[in-house]
Amino acid sequence: MIVRSIHAMRYVAARGLRGMAQAPLVQLLAIATFAVCMLLLGTVVLVWSNARSIADEWGVDVPVTAYLVDGVTPEASADLTARIAALPQVEAVELVTPEQAMARLVDGLGEDPTLLEGLEPAVLPTSIEVHVAGARVELADALAAELRQEPDVEDVVAAGQWAARAESLLETLRRIAIGAAALVGFACLTIVWSTIRLAVYARRAEIQILRLVGGTASFVHGPFVVEGLVQGTLGAAFAVALLYAGFDRVQPLLEDAFALAFAAGGLRFLAPWECATLVAFGAALGVLGSRAAVARYVET
Repeated sequence: MIVRSIHAMRYVAARGLRGMAQAPLVQLLAIATFAVCMLLLGTVVLVWSNARSIADEWGVDVPVTAYLVDGVTPEASADLTARIAALPQVEAVELVTPEQAMARLVDGLGEDPTLLEGLEPAVLPTSIEVHVAGARVELADALAAELRQEPDVEDVVAAGQWAARAESLLETLRRIAIGAAALVGFACLTIVWSTIRLAVYARRAEIQILRLVGGTASFVHGPFVVEGLVQGTLGAAFAVALLYAGFDRVQPLLEDAFALAFAAGGLRFLAPWECATLVAFGAALGVLGSRAAVARYVET
């Protein structure tokens, strides 16, 4: 029984490959078109993956800065800092004195601190810098509104708008990737379905004979499934190879043009498991498309 199964599998694989060799131009065109579709999907996934990576390396933060009123006592500022730190939505908090603020300004100016000559630390306000847990914009806005009610707080600045835009951009890229996967999946299914249908039509007499002599459904449609599997696997593999070649050429240009954005880390290609997932996705689409194309010819 096992030997018969092995012989049947060998026949199915050999017949499928021989069927592809009978129409090489059609097969090459199908694989090339499949590769282009998968290349589009891979490009979207690569862009989204690097955008997510850059955001993680930079650290999408939502800082809230509370500027205290003039003349606030050290005890009052320390008490307010402690109460803020005790809030569940707060991840970190730091009290910045006028002297510390001045030191930051000097460090920020680097080689030209003369711009601060005559400026006394006393003109700078005491401030409290708060970092919200999870970098959630809605929590930062709620905390800012709460801090504005404190009598010792003169003004509150929540830098959540840019963070919200960054998260919105990442979410948009994620949705584009999902939409691209759906469109590419449909396009690839159509490509494989059309190609296999042509092969089925060209070999319809052979199929009818196999059915008449008692060939099982899997024995009949097996060669066509092999064709779809090979088309999907090769198309996806070529797409990954083309994507890597393009990435290798574009990477240094982008990193030079946007050096500041990549200061925390450079661009990276898809991980091996991501490449394998793309190839497996292409193979699965090839199998599904071929089974759909040959379905009505193997009905019992």
